[in-house]
Amino acid sequence: MAPQKNQHMKINLLQLKEKLKTLSGDDFDFEVADYLLTIKFDEKILNQMQKQVVSTNILDNEVFNGGFDQFYLNNEDEYIDGAIDGLREFGATEFLELAIKSKEIYLRDKELYVNDRNPHFDPLDDRFYELDHYLELRINYVKAHLDEIIK
Repeated sequence: MAPQKNQHMKINLLQLKEKLKTLSGDDFDFEVADYLLTIKFDEKILNQMQKQVVSTNILDNEVFNGGFDQFYLNNEDEYIDGAIDGLREFGATEFLELAIKSKEIYLRDKELYVNDRNPHFDPLDDRFYELDHYLELRINYVKAHLDEIIK
């Protein structure tokens, strides 16, 4: 039974890689994130590159939805190190600085703002929204490392 399942997984991966060749922008990013989150929720271990991609995707979704406060409220510090590593790898320097600062604020203030929004995140949120997003940097990274990320 295992060889058939393994063969089925290989076919799905080939199909996904072929599909990714036809996609760009948000569509490409969504498909990659969906694949990685499926792996994670199946309780499989992600490699370092996969962690970086999925962590930055989660960071984006949470911050754009409710700021750094929501990112930490929903995830505590589960994804911040992967996001920091990813932003560093992608060359998203300004976002990297914001992520590092957010982690410092979170670790410093997490006991103070258990039931309230932490206002110290507000300037970071504002800057995050102002910057030209690094989506293309993440996509280029995934494309350059496709076989290590989609496997």
